[in-house]
Amino acid sequence: MSAKVIFEFRFKATSLEDGLAELATILVDTRKFNGCLGVEVVRDVNDSEHFVLVESWESTEDYKAYSTWRAGDGKTNLGSFFAGPPSITIYEVTQV
Repeated sequence: MSAKVIFEFRFKATSLEDGLAELATILVDTRKFNGCLGVEVVRDVNDSEHFVLVESWESTEDYKAYSTWRAGDGKTNLGSFFAGPPSITIYEVTQV
């Protein structure tokens, strides 16, 4: 079953531009990862440091494989630009 992942975070004001540059670099590999159907980056119109990534995956297993890779060989320093811990929610797409 396909999955949507909502990854919400806020950049520190002092590292916004560097954080955006790092995010752009990271998303190249994310979008090429097996099972990734796409990633949208959305920015809060009232808070320019607040972002949400809306990720589409072929399955929750594909996302979990990606997440495991990011925690290991694919680790980045993106978190160092965050104002606090991100929020990650995984949804399965259902047919109603």
